[in-house]
Amino acid sequence: MSNENKSFFTLFGIAVLGTIVLLCSNGLTFSGITIFDSALLEEFGWTKSELKFRDFLNSISSAALMPFVGAIIDKYGAKKTIIVGLFMIAGLYYSYSYITAAWHMYAIHVGFALAVAGASTLAVIIMVSQRIKKNRGTAIGIALAGTSLGGIVIPQIGGPLLENFGWRASFQWEALIPVGIAILIFFFLKPVKKQTEESKKAEEATEFNFKQALASPVFWAICITGTFCFYSIMGIIANLFLYLLELGYTESEARNTFSIFFIIILCAKLCSGIVTDFINEYKLFKIQLVLMLLGTVGMAMNSEAFVWPALIAVGIGWGGLYTLLNYIIISTFGVKSAGKIGGIISVFEGVGVGLGAWLTGLISDQTGSYSASFWVVVGLLTISFITSFSIKYVTPDNTDGPTEVA
Repeated sequence: MSNENKSFFTLFGIAVLGTIVLLCSNGLTFSGITIFDSALLEEFGWTKSELKFRDFLNSISSAALMPFVGAIIDKYGAKKTIIVGLFMIAGLYYSYSYITAAWHMYAIHVGFALAVAGASTLAVIIMVSQRIKKNRGTAIGIALAGTSLGGIVIPQIGGPLLENFGWRASFQWEALIPVGIAILIFFFLKPVKKQTEESKKAEEATEFNFKQALASPVFWAICITGTFCFYSIMGIIANLFLYLLELGYTESEARNTFSIFFIIILCAKLCSGIVTDFINEYKLFKIQLVLMLLGTVGMAMNSEAFVWPALIAVGIGWGGLYTLLNYIIISTFGVKSAGKIGGIISVFEGVGVGLGAWLTGLISDQTGSYSASFWVVVGLLTISFITSFSIKYVTPDNTDGPTEVA
């Protein structure tokens, strides 16, 4: 086999392992779990905001933990944290089947925060970036597709389980998924190849340490933009199932629409990752942000006629944004301190995720529909577009960077 073929299969294999991890960690704890919302509301009589407060706790706890988990990833490696995180998800998912009160659910979601932090997007990006140098954008795009693939696959597993066995047994069956994936990672993810001292020094000269990153205005622009973007998408994802029911969709139609939406996001993540190997990622980021903004305007119209055009625009926009936000962290600051740097950025993103999922439901409870909730999202995405002009390439010795590539 030629070296080119070996490189391709190495890139593809590592990227797909990342895809599988995120399919599980994100699919089970964020997107896929929402198909149980109606069953939980019916059994316990909670309001939507009471239910969605679990996502707020999950995200805020994750945000608080990410700087520490990021430092652990830098020290011990992504493989170990991913395996531990997956086993934790399995145990917590099984525990979900025994909840009898809201505080039980809240406690499990705080546990999810630690588990997902270990098997998170950050861990997967570091895992891939340490092993892939050439065509890194493509590899990251393939890996991050797992966050959307989870939204496609997990509801299609959970839906039939829910219909046939009820929500408690469904949680128990789905707890087997992370166990299988942890075993897969243990046996098939190879250690990082050791660099020569010369190549290591040359690479580190272009990479930021933690203090240099904190001193860069670009770092803070990424934090602000990430907060509002993650608020927006999690507000949409966590409430999409209930939003569609509000517009008159059946549960089956809503579940299928949910899965198609994630297929759109999946394709956008793959394509944007590949395109970053040819087109400047900072310019592409702004284009994707405008698409998501326009789509959210359609959702705020609260009309069934706008659902599909809006979801297509949001899906394409967010799919690209998600890949680019994560790729820009690596391409701007490097891998050397990616755990710590990404950990702090994840704090801001986690706050956005938690507030988006919870407040979108709360505003809907207060106003009687999701229209006002999504107009708030439109406003936040507009601010994100403005701050995105401050996100540009920088170097450790020149934190203002060359503005021509912005």
